[in-house]
Amino acid sequence: MSWEEIERLTALVQQLSPIEQISREQLNHVMVSAHSTMIEGSRVTVQSAFNFLVGDEAKVDKSLPWEGYDMLADHAQALDLALGLADEHQLPTPSLLQKLAGTVMRTTGLKTNSILGSTDASRGDFRLDKVSIMGASSFPNAQKVPALVEQLTQQLSTRMLQASSLQEQLHVAFDAHQQLVSIHPFNDGNGRTSRLLMNYVERFHGQPLTVVFREDKAAYFTALEISRQTDNMTPFREFMLEQHGKSLKHQLATPDFTT
Repeated sequence: MSWEEIERLTALVQQLSPIEQISREQLNHVMVSAHSTMIEGSRVTVQSAFNFLVGDEAKVDKSLPWEGYDMLADHAQALDLALGLADEHQLPTPSLLQKLAGTVMRTTGLKTNSILGSTDASRGDFRLDKVSIMGASSFPNAQKVPALVEQLTQQLSTRMLQASSLQEQLHVAFDAHQQLVSIHPFNDGNGRTSRLLMNYVERFHGQPLTVVFREDKAAYFTALEISRQTDNMTPFREFMLEQHGKSLKHQLATPDFTT
């Protein structure tokens, strides 16, 4: 998708009436949480997520595993936290990332014990052990994680303050997403936290949030891995630009809960 089209769609979203902006933004936030957790195995659909998160009373589909609702509730709370921090124009720090990671794993995060010590995903502890994912290249040694996260947040803070154009702002958000995944600083919740970091950067700049769509999961993982192996952000940026354009179109369209 071209930048001209992204700019056109962004302008249309920003031109919605105040009431429409609120309702479409609410749906966008539900989609962010629903798709992010579906990528991680939740079976709670966008329709079920909307019924659960929006309204005076949470409605639960009892045919779905409860763990999916736990993941969804934690993600929605972490998204609210990320957006609140962005609205306050707080710049990223390692402790901010750990707070996001702990919140998104608040209910489902596990404790890990090893000869090197104990970590708790619900606290956002950095990992102490090696981590690997089938089909992905190796991640940095755990001993390097604190310094790498510190370096990432310092560089990200500088770039966020300097980004002025839409293209610069989205590139900062997409790059932060890819870079945090590549460090993989936590035992669990790395993908969700990295996507939240992207949404935090977008909100910091007043831009609509990007949904990473569950149906594009395979292409998403491929783009992440190619960018990691080649040390080239372009493949991931191009993939995420398509996801952002798709998100904008959903925000402009009549709500469709079929996905």
